[in-house]
Amino acid sequence: MATGALTARRAWACAAAAGSLVLAGCDRGYDGGGDLRAQRVVIEREVEGLRAMVQRLERGEPMLPPNDVAVGVDEALVRDLIVAQLPFDTDVERFHVQLTGADVQFRGSPTVQLQGRLQVREQPDLTAAVTLFGALEQVRIDRASSTLEATVAADHLTIAEATGFAQYLSGATIDEVARLVRLEIGAKLPTIRIPVKVQQAIAFPAVTDGPVRIDGARMPLDVVVSQVVAARGRLWVSVSVAPGAFAPLDTPPAAGGGR
Repeated sequence: MATGALTARRAWACAAAAGSLVLAGCDRGYDGGGDLRAQRVVIEREVEGLRAMVQRLERGEPMLPPNDVAVGVDEALVRDLIVAQLPFDTDVERFHVQLTGADVQFRGSPTVQLQGRLQVREQPDLTAAVTLFGALEQVRIDRASSTLEATVAADHLTIAEATGFAQYLSGATIDEVARLVRLEIGAKLPTIRIPVKVQQAIAFPAVTDGPVRIDGARMPLDVVVSQVVAARGRLWVSVSVAPGAFAPLDTPPAAGGGR
């Protein structure tokens, strides 16, 4: 077996073992804030990503399709892009949520953590720290702007450092509040736009001088994200490019951009 496959297999085995330990700890019932469940969510995503890498290596396939264009995005850049859209404020029933910080890690999975505060609206002195655990999903090309964008999936939310919450809510109720808040804000999180321009057409200008004259033409490109790999602090986005039929340069592009 190739060295790369052995390395990936060892990495997957270590992550799987860690995941088993976390799962075992989570079976003990309420853990006072869901820290173990949060660890399980993160590790499960990492294991899933590593497993996919191992399977490709065992089949003798490259990590990314060889005929695609690969774009590498640093985790620090994505973190800065998310932070630039903070603070994020929303109300969920009688609670107000404000997310003010972010952490991004690309190790097997493009995980994202958003930190902030939870407050009871009618009792402002009742506050708690919240952390939303998730990951980048649906990495795609925005047809209107020709740039990469992604959605933040909300997997788990923990409530900690609860000032006054212990008297206001029981442990099980805090878990239910965390679930409710996660479900509500998951659909409201802003789209992450990555400033990577993806050309969707090639324009060939007209040749009007000299003995040979050629009309201008436009060749649309069918560009789609075919695969995403998170490893060693970078998000590798594989973009498949297929040329379309030539059209006169003054022909407007089809709806959806570039197709």
